[in-house]
Amino acid sequence: MMKAFIQKTLVFLIPILLVWGGLEYFYRATASNYSYKHQTITENYKDIETLILGDSHALYGINPQYIDAKAFNLANISQSLYFDELLFKKHIDSLNNLKQLILTISYFSLSKLENSEESTWRKYFYSNLMDVDVPVISRFDVREYSLSLARRFRASVEFIKYYYENGESLVGCDSNGWGTLYETTTGVSLDKESWSTAKRHEDFLMDFEENITRLQSIIEYCKKIKCKVYLVDMPVYHSYISLLNPDKFQKITNSCNKLAQDNVNVTYINLRQDFRLEDSDFYDPDHLNHKGAKKYTEIINQIISDSKNDD
Repeated sequence: MMKAFIQKTLVFLIPILLVWGGLEYFYRATASNYSYKHQTITENYKDIETLILGDSHALYGINPQYIDAKAFNLANISQSLYFDELLFKKHIDSLNNLKQLILTISYFSLSKLENSEESTWRKYFYSNLMDVDVPVISRFDVREYSLSLARRFRASVEFIKYYYENGESLVGCDSNGWGTLYETTTGVSLDKESWSTAKRHEDFLMDFEENITRLQSIIEYCKKIKCKVYLVDMPVYHSYISLLNPDKFQKITNSCNKLAQDNVNVTYINLRQDFRLEDSDFYDPDHLNHKGAKKYTEIINQIISDSKNDD
């Protein structure tokens, strides 16, 4: 009786263990933006003069190729200021030639919580694939030790499907860390897509205190090493802006202006509704495509160059 029970248990468990082991190997052995960026920045510490942090607006919108000083884009999809600060602290002591830090500020950046919904699974990837100490992860959390458990099985299947459709690669950036996937446009009406994008981004939060503190901590460290900080509000489509809280946008503007006024090493670059913006610059309502990224990286680079000449 016991022998039959053990045999049935093994028959049940072996396929589960094989799937778990296969997924675990896939996540740890396959290069992704997380592991690729970690490896690349550590191999180029001595050369990097400009570091770019932020979410997908920075990942796809700021191309280091068009920045005069050697730059690296360490931004990622849904990367909050919480992880920007952790990555900054992780690498800053090794970036001996850093002169500029570019950090994008989006509608949700200053209000996003440290353990937000977007970081439900991402935090384990920062920890395991980017060697970042993530305080919000409990040492008793089994997902910290198994990336295959960090994501739902269906999401993992979609990830593997994407891997094969993308030429057996999960890396969606170039050697400078810039996201290469948003080449032209989604083909969907920017006005129509603005509704779903705005709905997804509205968190109804107006408390910026924690994230302002994080920004100030980064700024203070940059002062010590004579590094300038550029807070960049990236261009977004006008319909998207019209569907969000204008009071929150104004508070974001006021907060960034105050950081610039209170800190001699900070410049706020507000391109949110820039007059040079064209519909053909967009991939979707809140992301630039390759054309837009080139155009606005060159604009940002010129502002940085002009600020150096003013010193």
